[in-house]
Amino acid sequence: MFNLFKKSEYETISQNIKYKNHKIIEKLNKDEFKKFSKLSEKKQKDYLRNLVESLSGLDFARVIGYSFHFKDLPMFSYQLHISENDYQLIIYGRDEFNGFKCDYLLSENVFRLTLKNSDEVKEDENDFKRLIGNDTFDIVNKITKTSFEVSKKAKKLHKEMISTTYLNEFSYNERKKNPIRVI
Repeated sequence: MFNLFKKSEYETISQNIKYKNHKIIEKLNKDEFKKFSKLSEKKQKDYLRNLVESLSGLDFARVIGYSFHFKDLPMFSYQLHISENDYQLIIYGRDEFNGFKCDYLLSENVFRLTLKNSDEVKEDENDFKRLIGNDTFDIVNKITKTSFEVSKKAKKLHKEMISTTYLNEFSYNERKKNPIRVI
């Protein structure tokens, strides 16, 4: 018998992403971020490492910002870019979710979902060709079945996240808690 209450893979992944996003943003809200930005570099790193690890994050490393992923979401890479008065949280799809991107910017207090467009796909392909050469690219292209294109799973997940009222509800609720003040 067909189970009407069974969640789809995309609903489950979407909920996992939303949960991780909310936990990170909750710990780095505007007030907490002010305190965080006053910490020493070592204390900032320790704070973020503890935050990521408390959410079962793996491979925590400092890049230009911070990069990590989660055991229950191995098909996504997280990046947290921190500047003096702001931060950006970015989630990139990998492998079967290639082309999916979700990001949050503290100063704008809103999530943005995007999929790679055909121009970006072509640009990635051209960059890869320049990197390895045309002949090698042709061979690799014949051997591998993966491409630079946006995957069907990324498109379905994007649709699932947009079809919910999550983005609007979150933005509205966050704006009420942390109104953007014009000075």
